[in-house]
Amino acid sequence: MSVKSKLNKYLIPLVVALIMLVLSGCSNIRLIADYDEQTDAAVTQIQRKMEQFLISLERNMGKDEASYARNTRFYDEVRVDLSAVRVRAAAIPENGIIIQQLGLLSDNLVNLEKIHKLGISANDIPPIRTAFNVSCTAILKLELAKKRGKS
Repeated sequence: MSVKSKLNKYLIPLVVALIMLVLSGCSNIRLIADYDEQTDAAVTQIQRKMEQFLISLERNMGKDEASYARNTRFYDEVRVDLSAVRVRAAAIPENGIIIQQLGLLSDNLVNLEKIHKLGISANDIPPIRTAFNVSCTAILKLELAKKRGKS
């Protein structure tokens, strides 16, 4: 094999690899979705509804107004809100983390409803509030980080 053919054998793949490396450095790699203002607003609204609900439960603890039967509409409304924001989040490419976090928020709602059916007490409210606030905060932090362009 001549020197020229040996050079072509190694040089051509090397040049092609270098060109691909240079071109890949010029491309914009997306590992996560862009900021979504509607997701931000919807999660903020869900957190607000939850806080209003928990304050109402605290205020009316032991009264008929705090019973599960009197509050089923709240659960239905929040379930619809979460479904809408999950559908929107699922429609956005590379948005898997937000979808997972919304799933956890939905799980928290299901657990709250179960506790409420069994008979919620004033001592149950602080950890419930913390769980919902942590879930909402995680979603909002990620959305706001996407808005600022952080990874």
